[in-house]
Amino acid sequence: MQFIRRVRLIVFILAAFSICLAAQQASSADPELAAQIQLGKKALQGQRYKEALDILKSANKREHDSCAECNYLLAIVYFNLQDQNRALESCDKAIKSPGSDGLRAAAHNLKGTLLLASAGDDRKKMQGAEAEFQAAVQFDPKMPVFHLNLAKALLRESKDDAAKKELQLCLDCQPDPKLKDEAEKIMANPKLGRSDIAPDFELTTMQGQQLSLKALAGRVVVMDFWATWCPPCRESVPELKELTKKYPSEKLVLISVSADEKENEWRDFVARKKMDWAQYRDGDGKIRQAFGIRSFPTYLVIDGDGVIRERMTGLNPQETVVHRLKATLGAMPQLEGEARK
Repeated sequence: MQFIRRVRLIVFILAAFSICLAAQQASSADPELAAQIQLGKKALQGQRYKEALDILKSANKREHDSCAECNYLLAIVYFNLQDQNRALESCDKAIKSPGSDGLRAAAHNLKGTLLLASAGDDRKKMQGAEAEFQAAVQFDPKMPVFHLNLAKALLRESKDDAAKKELQLCLDCQPDPKLKDEAEKIMANPKLGRSDIAPDFELTTMQGQQLSLKALAGRVVVMDFWATWCPPCRESVPELKELTKKYPSEKLVLISVSADEKENEWRDFVARKKMDWAQYRDGDGKIRQAFGIRSFPTYLVIDGDGVIRERMTGLNPQETVVHRLKATLGAMPQLEGEARK
């Protein structure tokens, strides 16, 4: 569950980050500060976290560590460097620093996301997350993602009636199609709000097939994040072939998402190894970013309702991928009695 929460956390953070980039610009009259912040944003977008850290810390010093936008962006950097305490501290600094209500709302939302992701069964943390999302909504009640996040926190606390009101407020704010779809799904089935819903995606495979999570509803989806330069990924190919033979394609879909930069090398490897299932090269990194993929290979199992049920990273020389997935796949109602011997 901790891995699942981390995946969803990254998705929330990207949403909050996009809000900041779209709605906030450095308001300082200092052009050098504004330029540094832009450089920090670019490094962060490029996932060059240590570079972003140095740039943004330097920029923040120009404002005696009270630059709201710098502190907000630093919170995201620290999360990606797996330093949650500093991420939370930076959120608090962003909230207290002079800045717009929109930026304060984004900082409260980010802090709530961090708390909820690490809460587990800690009721105090869940209450803290709810309070942060409530503050985000108060500062910017027209931002649909804040209402959605508050609804999820309320559902985790079994406050279903209050959560439904927030989901309706989210929909009333006319969210983008993906956010709207997620809110409607949770409205129809509140238990999904207590689960880790996979972000929708659309892609065209090497074979020319158009796939989306929405179109694959009802089927189990196994996503294989890999690269040709990754030795464990190359070693897993025979096991993935075995997986495609074990379950019928109308019940289970395997999608391999490559991080390769060189298209020719990727195509040659796929052809040579006869990897005849869905293949996609994630050249711009958007799919990996949406799912929060940081290492290879990583395998995700998504059930027919779009909920991430399993996340595995790396290979285990003592156990095949298929065997490691056996218990998870065996518990899927969509695959009951479908495994081939």
